[in-house]
Amino acid sequence: MKKIVRLSLVLLMCMTQFGCTSSNTASSESIYTAGTYTGSAQGRNGNVIVEVTTSETAIESVEITEHQETAGVADPTIEQIPQSIVEQQSTDIDTVAGATITSNAIIEAVNNALSQALGNEVSSETTVNTTADVIVLGAGGAGISAAVMAANEGASVIILEANTYAGGATLSSGAHMLYIDDAYNATQPRNDDEVTKYLDYDVADFPDQWGEDLITLQQQVTDYLNNGETQGRFDSIERVMVDHYVKGSGTDRDGNEVTLNYNLIRAAVEENMEVYNWLSDAGIEIKDTMYNDHANSPVNSGSSLINALLAMIEERNIEIHYSTRATSLLSDGEKISGVTATLSDGSTIEYTANNGVVIATGGFAANSEKVAEYQNYGLGLTANVGTTNPLTNLGDGIWMAQEYDAATLDMQFITTVLMGYHGGSTLAEAGKIVGTQQLVVNAQAQRFADETTSSTIQSAMNDQKDGLGYFVGDSQMINALNEISDNYVDELVERGWVYIGDTIAEVAEKAGLDATVLAETIETFNSYVDSGFDEDYGRTEFNGKVDEGPYIIAKMEMHYHLTFGGLVVDDSMHVLTTDGQIINGLYAAGDVLSGFEGDVHQSGDCLSVVITSGRTAGTNAALKQ
Repeated sequence: MKKIVRLSLVLLMCMTQFGCTSSNTASSESIYTAGTYTGSAQGRNGNVIVEVTTSETAIESVEITEHQETAGVADPTIEQIPQSIVEQQSTDIDTVAGATITSNAIIEAVNNALSQALGNEVSSETTVNTTADVIVLGAGGAGISAAVMAANEGASVIILEANTYAGGATLSSGAHMLYIDDAYNATQPRNDDEVTKYLDYDVADFPDQWGEDLITLQQQVTDYLNNGETQGRFDSIERVMVDHYVKGSGTDRDGNEVTLNYNLIRAAVEENMEVYNWLSDAGIEIKDTMYNDHANSPVNSGSSLINALLAMIEERNIEIHYSTRATSLLSDGEKISGVTATLSDGSTIEYTANNGVVIATGGFAANSEKVAEYQNYGLGLTANVGTTNPLTNLGDGIWMAQEYDAATLDMQFITTVLMGYHGGSTLAEAGKIVGTQQLVVNAQAQRFADETTSSTIQSAMNDQKDGLGYFVGDSQMINALNEISDNYVDELVERGWVYIGDTIAEVAEKAGLDATVLAETIETFNSYVDSGFDEDYGRTEFNGKVDEGPYIIAKMEMHYHLTFGGLVVDDSMHVLTTDGQIINGLYAAGDVLSGFEGDVHQSGDCLSVVITSGRTAGTNAALKQ
């Protein structure tokens, strides 16, 4: 997959000299001022800083001097991208599969350094277009969709993206989206057993339109079951709606009910095949098997989805201004007329929107202080908790809109996921630790939950200070992990969040736990294994006693994954004030909205809402509707 970073004017000048050639032979003409130059760009977890050494005619070396990318996960990228740039004498290279964000950060940082070697400077006054009919804030799934649809209506569009790359949270997602295809379902086995349950649902438990959907669904299911000759599996729009409500309804810790915006969700469900065909025409290819009852996923996940959207951007000559963070909205007294943005060098620039501004800046899961302030999900979740989101997902769009009295809902509803300490693992690797651990303790070296299931552990860890937990085992756990791949435990230890010791005291010291308390906790736990019953938490299934060294501890923590609250919009995606009035010229889409996830992450449904809301917002902003 090619990199997805739009170069600035100075770098395009640079590319005319070296970027379009794949030859390893440097030009004999002087291109650079020989020397060593430093460049930086935003990566997954922070700035990536590089040193690029050039002669007058060639890139001699590329060295990454500083980065905060996930150890182990990013290592192949850190090694391969600089090597490829030197070998090809170009930054127009393939990114490393599965590490697009880190790849693009390195490429952009090298481009920044090479611009210095070329002796060029960019003047924003002369090279940056700052006026368009529609200004879109955010180049994620919702933002790009909005831009494409606005352009389809004849509007000029500029997208402002705080990162150095496109994609937002969508890029690293599985890109699961609704796929209610009658033709596909007709080829599948009947699913009588799956759908019979809906006949037992009570319409009294479903409010308003949701109840109407249940009545329709029950009739659909009855007709399906009564016609045993019907070929294929049953699915319908009403079935998705009922499932979405059942899954997403809930309350916070104080009993406050979450909001589910029926019209917002229904629009995405109804348009699911229209959206699929739209993306398919742009090159998306879906997998052979469904992701869940209602959704499918593209081959290559989020990167495939973003690439398809970016292909539409290219076709329409839509500008994306990277490293440009919108900081405040502008008003002409009658409507929102533009934004003020900050560039990577700290300077500011104003953009004018003739028709409207679309906020598609995502949620605020990377703003740990704000999440800690608002969340009512876990007693231990603080500002010290990390995030799985791009670090630019700070909630900028929400705070900007609130300056114009924009309403918000459900800001306390979030979800978390388990990762190695300070992002030291992928979600898959965290799952391997969960699957092999023997017991889990907190920072006081004491057990705090039944460790049998992942859901139980993670729920309990949300209530531990800073979402921390220590996953403990002996040689049995070590052997199980090493069966995954040779020397796997050694690799995890090198990353700094997994510890090994010949004795419990040794491994406890390395992990920062009280050795005496941990030994007592393990002794008690082992007695429960012997008796077959956990007197503290009722556990009856165990993964063996912890009594044979070497011993292992994996330091794990919960990460803020998604925020479910946000701006309130009407059916046209106008942002509404606290008294329900439209803020003229202001639209919003995607994860910056409230009302569609509910109490839990609606994987398979949520991204359909993100894309559909973006399409609606872009269309209406272009038409000033």
